Amino acid sequence: MKFKLSNLASMLGTPSGSSQQEMATLLFADICGSTHLFEKYGDVRARQIESRVLDLLAARTATHHGTVIKTIGDEIMSRFPAATSGVQAACDMQEGIKNDPVLVDLNIAIRIGLHHGSVLVEKNDVFGDAVNVAARMVALAKADQIITTRETVSYLSPDLQQMTRGLGRSWVRGKQDEMEIVEVIWYESTSLTQMSDVETQKILRNKLYARLLLVYRGQNIELAPSAEPFSIGRGTRNNLVIDRELVSRSHAIIESRQGKFILADHSTNGTYLMLENGSRFFVRREEIILQDQGIICLGQAAFDENPDVIHYECKYAA
Repeated sequence: MKFKLSNLASMLGTPSGSSQQEMATLLFADICGSTHLFEKYGDVRARQIESRVLDLLAARTATHHGTVIKTIGDEIMSRFPAATSGVQAACDMQEGIKNDPVLVDLNIAIRIGLHHGSVLVEKNDVFGDAVNVAARMVALAKADQIITTRETVSYLSPDLQQMTRGLGRSWVRGKQDEMEIVEVIWYESTSLTQMSDVETQKILRNKLYARLLLVYRGQNIELAPSAEPFSIGRGTRNNLVIDRELVSRSHAIIESRQGKFILADHSTNGTYLMLENGSRFFVRREEIILQDQGIICLGQAAFDENPDVIHYECKYAA
């Protein structure tokens, strides 16, 4: 079997004549729960929504002097010359999704991962360890999050560094040692200016953001923004135990993230939600932001007469 020289060079890890190695920031961004869009809106409308999101992400990439490498389904991959421009673009992407007049009522969320390091640029594509690490970062990110590495943060200016918080260490494929993972706190500032100290920010979040009230079979539960993840399921170790055959042992969790309460389903049969305005949602192995008030039902369709529904209400500061 004969190989082309370029293919052989790639297999051996030897740069071909058109390759160039450089330092760059790689960013991945994808749409959370895109499967749900197709279930809810149908193929045509869902694809229009996806295109709107991807166009917005591409535009924010260009604004911050980046280059779109490729789009794959509901994901975009971009390259930036510096970590600062990559982080600023990531923040701008998140803010753009939340402020876009077409998307604002559709409950769209994206997750972003990025990493700054050495890459091999070959024609219109990039390869190398930094690409793999950036891909791992987006896999670790949750809805509305921007996740990066401590190494990337070291390239940022002091004011941008103060917009980050450490999340501990995680294994990254291809790395012998764990890497320190960092979240970029984009939602506190629209101008990327210096943030106040961590304790002050925590107090402000607890005062200004939502508290979530849950009512189940006469039991009242209040979750604060600083609370630990709240687990629901059939297993006796959950914070809220619902012992029904359609409910998984560890069915779902509710956690506070970036000023919102997010329900993450981990179940076999899924979670159903019905909002006060009559809108219905179904999530299975996905996440959804809880808004206003409504009911949650585990493993079966939600309706008011079901004694095992969980009533919820988001409370905001006056």
